[in-house]
Formats: sequence, structure tokens, C-alpha cells
Amino acid sequence: MTSPPHPDAIPGHIPAQQRSSIPERASTTAPEQTSPPQQTAAPEPAPAPSFRYAATSDRLAPFVTHPVYREAGSEGTAAPSAAGGETGSGRAGGPPASGGAYSLAALATWFTWPGLSTDLFPASPWAGLERVRHAPPRPRGHARPDELRDRLEAAIERAIGDREHVAVATSGGLDSAALLAVTARVCRRTDRRLLTVTMDIPDDRGRRPKVVVDRLLEFLGLRCPHLRVDPAPRRWPEPDWCAHGPRFDGFPRLHRGMAELAAEAGAQVLLHGSGADQLLEAPGYMAARLLRPGSFGDLTAYLRDASAGGGPPVRELTALLAGRLNRRVSSALYWPTAWPRRLQEHGSALLSEEVHAQACAWEDDYRRESARVAAEAGASWAEALMIHRTFPYDVMVPATELPEAAPYYDPAFAEYAFHLPQAARYSGAYENEYLRRKRLVADLLPDGIGAVLPPYRQRGSQSYARYWRLARVEPSLAVERGLLRPDWRTRCRDTFEIATASAVELWLRGAEDRGARGSAGGTA
Repeated sequence: MTSPPHPDAIPGHIPAQQRSSIPERASTTAPEQTSPPQQTAAPEPAPAPSFRYAATSDRLAPFVTHPVYREAGSEGTAAPSAAGGETGSGRAGGPPASGGAYSLAALATWFTWPGLSTDLFPASPWAGLERVRHAPPRPRGHARPDELRDRLEAAIERAIGDREHVAVATSGGLDSAALLAVTARVCRRTDRRLLTVTMDIPDDRGRRPKVVVDRLLEFLGLRCPHLRVDPAPRRWPEPDWCAHGPRFDGFPRLHRGMAELAAEAGAQVLLHGSGADQLLEAPGYMAARLLRPGSFGDLTAYLRDASAGGGPPVRELTALLAGRLNRRVSSALYWPTAWPRRLQEHGSALLSEEVHAQACAWEDDYRRESARVAAEAGASWAEALMIHRTFPYDVMVPATELPEAAPYYDPAFAEYAFHLPQAARYSGAYENEYLRRKRLVADLLPDGIGAVLPPYRQRGSQSYARYWRLARVEPSLAVERGLLRPDWRTRCRDTFEIATASAVELWLRGAEDRGARGSAGGTA
């Protein structure tokens, strides 16, 4: 279980890999929203969900973020990929426009370690449908860093399309600051209007993003409107229902507020900075890559930063030694070293006995597939870490009818960024560890940015807990349908489980309002 940082990516969302693993006891004194009594439908048996990567010859297919589905049991059938071209990933399918059967076992995957800690629709919530996820490639390091700005500009232009008025979600963090700076350059060149919008949620050190972003706008010389989202959850309604499954926004009502304010101001698209952490930040286990002529300063700073983070130099040495072992032994050492909690966590105690075993089986599939793709690619530990922090991933769908986009996750840009050299991702020249590890993102901003932005990765654990004390939804339907245990509240370990229970409850209500019925199993 994890506690959240301050958002610097999806508006109203907690960037996944910035989450710490310190659990907090869930509060049970929140006001509750309850659903009206409904007749319980008898669950129908269906296959248990599973997690599999599909092979593809389409190099962009692994980087497509829009959920793609196939009919259950059709794997191996030729089908078009979302990125163009053809794959053997099965007959295409999609969520029903209304009605349909949802899978309780599939919804249980939202309560597994990957579902609780990553940006993910873990499984198809619909019985008879499977998610198509294409196997990630090995990061090759052949992309040219000097093309980064131009590539990001092109991704931003694709996200904007023919729209004339653009909003950028800003949080006072590095990723959204770089996105704002490059988007402003595009807007100046193409004569478009620009505005920024900020959820004013204080971080754990009391900094207000609105103040930081005002200072950033002055530093960048931008005179565009800057809208503040009131952080009171009840000020805003819930986001629109999503057929792909329960939402994983960290602050869903504030996400809705951000979109509504931007649209009211005339914006035609909202851009956010999701993906920069996964695609551009320096991974761990890079010491070997920095052991080269002329890089002693970077290596020294890197090891110092690693030591300040809790003693990983021992892990760096283990990674160096593992590089001399065969793939099987190296992989066996990698998992308990790099992802110890992925081996310890095994389903959530909130789940009913009927679905808990199926959720754990899906979680085991996830671990095996993640290990397999890295081992078969012959990835080093640093490369494996890049694969596993990036894949699988999804991008949160819009909160309203206003289109939203994440240019860092544009498939062409993401594929380019994933293959940037590891050593180019870190620079000892910057004044703090945050900028050193995010050197590629910092390089997109003018010199002196370190004096403008907070010198640390922002975290908003207190704001997150406060939000869910006020916005929690009682999961009465999830209990009634047999997904969660009646005593789920006493078993809750942290705020993430409360948030997930609320999101699943709202999704179930929306699905049944549209005529859907429950199924005991389902495919993922």
C-alpha cells in the first residue's frame, strides 16, 4: 500500500511511481454517500481474469494508451492494432453501449498491488472481453537526446489538432512546467491561445501550487490566464462515468473542476503531464552505465543520491554482479531486490472470499508476465526497471466532454523517449537530486529553473487523505453484489483502498443504471 505525492501529471491523479509504501490507517468518520436498495442479481459463472502480453510486429502498438479489447478466447486471430497494421491479438471487441455483463472477478483486480499502485485499468470489467496489451520492447538507447524538444513539440501539436485554445494542467512540479513551456512555444508559433489551470492542493510541506505556478509564469515570461481550482471536494461533481472501468484519479472531483473551469474559459483541449516520470526519469541500477570516461562526476553524484535515498548502493553493486550471471539467475535476484512489495502483496483483505483467489491468480499472472518479457529480452536491471515502471500503463480518460491528452504518452513520442540512452537521463550538474534524476525534463526549461520550482518531488499525502475523508462513497452495492466483505471498513489499510472502493462503487452504480448485470467471473 502506498501514500501519495503531490500530483504533477494527470489532473486530479496520483502519479504512480512516486508513491511511497508507508500505509496509513483509514479514517472511518467520513460522511457517506449511499446507493438506493437494489435487487441482487445472481452471479453467473465465467472464466477468471488473466494477464497476458500479446506479441506484435507493430513497434508503436505497446505505446498506445487507449484501451483495446478482444473477444475472450480469440487470441491468435488476426486483428487490426490501434496503432495501425495487423496483429494476431484476436477479434476486436469493445464495451457495450448499454446493458452487458460486468465481471466481479475482474473488478477485484482493482484491489491487487498493480491496481492500487499503478496508473491502470487492470482488466476489462466486462465478461467476455479481454484487454489487449502488447509486449513492451527492450529499451535500446538509440534515440537522440538532442531531438527531445522537437519531438515533444510534434506530440503537443498532434494532441492539439486543429483546436485554437489550449489549456495546460499545472501543479508546480517539473513535468507540467516543462509541458507548459513547450506548449507555450507551440502556441506562439501557431498563433493559438493558452491558459493554465491548477488544483490548489498544498503539498506535505505546505506549499501551494498556485503560488509556485504564478512564479513559474513570471519566470517563463508568460501572460496567460491562470485558473485556480478550489480544492474543496464538494464544490465539484463526480467525473463522467467511464466504460473502461473504475477511474483511478487521485482527486476525481477536482479533476472535474479543472476541466469545467478550462472549458468555461474557452479551452478546447486540456493537456496534462502524465508519463514524464515513466519515460524520461533516470532509472535505478545505472552505475554501470555511468562508469565511462568523463562521467566520474555524474557517477559520484548518482551514488550520493542513491545513498541519500535509503542505501541502494548495495543494490547497485548487486546489479553489477548480476550482469555477469545468466538470465534466469539474474531475474530471480532482480525481483526481490527491485520490487520487494510486489512479492509480498497478494490481494486485498477487503475482497470477499468468492473473488479473492481470482484476484490473486491475476496478480500472479501479472508478475510472471512482467518477469518473462524482461528475461526474454535479455534486459539489464536498469532496462528491466524501465520496462516495469512503464508497462503496463493507461491514461485516465477525460472527466467531462472536454478532450484531454497527455503528450508525453503520445505513442510516437513515448516510443522515442523509451529508447533514449540511460546515461543521458542523469546529470550531476544540477543543484538538487530531483533535477539530476530528471535531467531530460529539466533541460526543456530555461537555466535557473531550480530557483523557481520546489527542490524536491512534491507529495500530497495529507491533502489526499483529507480529500477522501470528505468525498468517500460507501460501497454498499459492492458489498451487496459480493465483491467486498461486509466488514471491509475494519480491514482497510490505507486511503488508497478507500479511494478504490469508492471508485468501484461509483462504477457499479453507473453500470447498473445503464442496464448491466453482474457475473461472478470474467476475462481480463
